[in-house]
Amino acid sequence: MTVVKVAAIQARPVGDELTHPKNVKHALELLRKCVKMDEEVKVACFPEYFPWSGREELAREAEELGIYVIAGIAEREDGALYNSCILFGPDGSVIGRQRKLSLGSMERKYFGFTPGRELRVFDTEFGRIGIGVCVDFWGPPNVGRQLLKMGAELIFNPSFFFIFRDVWHCLLLARAVELMVPIVAVDTAEFPFRLGDKVFRECGGLTCIVGPPWRDMEEFASWWHGARFNWFLGWLGTEEGILIRELDLDKAREFRKAWFSRLLGREDPWVAEEAARG
Repeated sequence: MTVVKVAAIQARPVGDELTHPKNVKHALELLRKCVKMDEEVKVACFPEYFPWSGREELAREAEELGIYVIAGIAEREDGALYNSCILFGPDGSVIGRQRKLSLGSMERKYFGFTPGRELRVFDTEFGRIGIGVCVDFWGPPNVGRQLLKMGAELIFNPSFFFIFRDVWHCLLLARAVELMVPIVAVDTAEFPFRLGDKVFRECGGLTCIVGPPWRDMEEFASWWHGARFNWFLGWLGTEEGILIRELDLDKAREFRKAWFSRLLGREDPWVAEEAARG
């Protein structure tokens, strides 16, 4: 049985600044707090942009704690700046990075980011994971489907919301029903975000973990008898906090197969489509 404990870390930027250098120290403190809360945590995920820098420090801390860490880092390469989410391994290595593909005008104008070019999935000891950075995942439907076709069994959605926060859960639920894979969606804690001469006060919060809504197949078997679907496995409010949940990837895979069989009368359409093309 493939069971993994994940931690979604809803961090508040130091000084209410995404680029504050002390965010790195705060990130390390939150990682230690996370493991202190539950020593069985295997992977911890920060929001998009957080802590912005500190690749070497995060690598050392991941190795010290023996966990996987996903962190938002602004990376410069060949003169271009990328909005990256880096996956660190429990040995301190950089397993890989997912660079944001779809950039808004804010990211281009104020941060000077360049869009990434490809989606990737990453192998871990507990399964293959995908990372959809903010709108990349909950916006265009093809990204989640592509990650599934590439073998993702667990998807992380590090995000930063200064608008559209209140509809995020609706968008995530749509993706969860469509893909039937566990989703770990992480935002910053709420803070007044300053962008030029504007201040967005309802910014951040509502981190959540979404997954198949049944605890066992017997419960799933009676789904047409009016059973209530509890897709959200946990969520946070707007303050800084850490959400930890245990996810059973084997059960999620079993539910996905049964779900598409019952609903569509056929196997997983996204994986089957990729197999047919191959």
